[in-house]
Amino acid sequence: MKLPLSQNDGFFSFSIYFILLYLVGLYYHYYNKIFMILEIQSNFMEIYQLRIQGLVD
Repeated sequence: MKLPLSQNDGFFSFSIYFILLYLVGLYYHYYNKIFMILEIQSNFMEIYQLRIQGLVD
C-alpha cells in the first residue's frame, strides 16, 4: 500500500519546514513581548519605590 504523500515528499517536507519556522518565529515574538512587558512593570515598581522613599525621607 502506497502512502498518498509519497509522490509529494519534497513539497510536504518543505512546507513542514516553513510551518515550523513560522511557529518558532511566533514563539520568539511573543516571548520577547512578554519579557518587555515584565521589564516595563519592574521599572514602574522601581520608580514608585523611589518616590515613596523620597516622600518618607
